[in-house]
Amino acid sequence: MEQTKPFFDFCVPFNKDDKQMRAILNELVELGYKTIAIDQSFDHSKKDAGKRGSEMFPTPHSIEHLRKEFADKLRILQRITILYVDVNLSHAMSVSYNLRKFNLIAGQPKTDAALTHCCTTFTGDIITFDPVAGSRLSVNRKAYQVAVRRGMFFEIKYAPAIADSNNRKDMIKMAQNYSIKGKSKNIVLSSGAEHEFQLRGPYDVANLAFIFGLSEDQGKNAVDRFCRQIFLRAESRRLGKTIMFVKGNGPIVFSDDDQSGAEDDEMNGLGTEMSKDGQNEEQTELKPPIKRLKVA
Repeated sequence: MEQTKPFFDFCVPFNKDDKQMRAILNELVELGYKTIAIDQSFDHSKKDAGKRGSEMFPTPHSIEHLRKEFADKLRILQRITILYVDVNLSHAMSVSYNLRKFNLIAGQPKTDAALTHCCTTFTGDIITFDPVAGSRLSVNRKAYQVAVRRGMFFEIKYAPAIADSNNRKDMIKMAQNYSIKGKSKNIVLSSGAEHEFQLRGPYDVANLAFIFGLSEDQGKNAVDRFCRQIFLRAESRRLGKTIMFVKGNGPIVFSDDDQSGAEDDEMNGLGTEMSKDGQNEEQTELKPPIKRLKVA
């Protein structure tokens, strides 16, 4: 299992320009982030009808050169965001081999039916929304509670709110919906930044959470503890049943097998003697008196 360290940013959009991508990663290092996820979008609603029975999800982008370059500074994960309308997506995800290559899977529903499916059935890790189109969707209380019980997390991107005032209103409206329907449970904050100037430090992001209706603890967990929980849940989904080796760090106490064995034998012998005595007493108590008959 890959090791992760705080702080986290689980939505850094992929950019084909390596120069721009390195600038964003360098800015994340300077701001204090240790674990990030490069996001790759896939619109399932625009899939080819002829590929319905075959592999329809793309392979991850090649970022090995970035991982080697930032090996001592950043833990770089790969994430896919699936935009979908069809609720029959679950079967395609269950048989897909390419999805197993991604560390994180996020769902971005486009309709109310897809939103309910994403909260109740979607086999991913994160539920996210488009800053503009997603403002028209509203999650209901029951679906929100089901998503929380399933271990799903809702994502709020702060970079679109910084770049555009209209997006800021939509994001605040969406965050208020989370606060009303689910008391802002299981909320994570990601950047979604396409430029390094849109990035903010983890402590600034935690303070920015007040605008979205989160408490102080929820704001801190949104960039630290909750992200770690998402990573562990995603790894358990990818690996399934595995063998784990547990190494103890404390002192090891050895016992004398001969002495313990002799003590066990003595206790067993004492127990058998007591049981025999008890059986003899029971037999003497239950034995009926013998009557002697006189013969005339």
